[in-house]
Amino acid sequence: MFKNEYQGGAVVDIFSAQGNDPVANWKLYGGQTAISKDFDKEVKGFVYILEGSSQKNRMQIPKDSRMALGLSQRFLVLQVYVPLGKEFSTELM
Repeated sequence: MFKNEYQGGAVVDIFSAQGNDPVANWKLYGGQTAISKDFDKEVKGFVYILEGSSQKNRMQIPKDSRMALGLSQRFLVLQVYVPLGKEFSTELM
């Protein structure tokens, strides 16, 4: 997916909530009632909010699980805010 993208810089953005359709390459599980895009005053930008069970409501990149992302960077940094008492899980393969 990112195999032919320039990855020689310090960082490569694979996800941003900015733009017209930022999740076009993502597969969303849970429907529009469970996953929403909202403006957050603290981060001064758009964020995605996933409500409900983390087993049913999730975001997957790439859409086709048989494809690879093709990332060549040495580090993966996730910026995630999880409210106290809420579930969170991540799966990297």
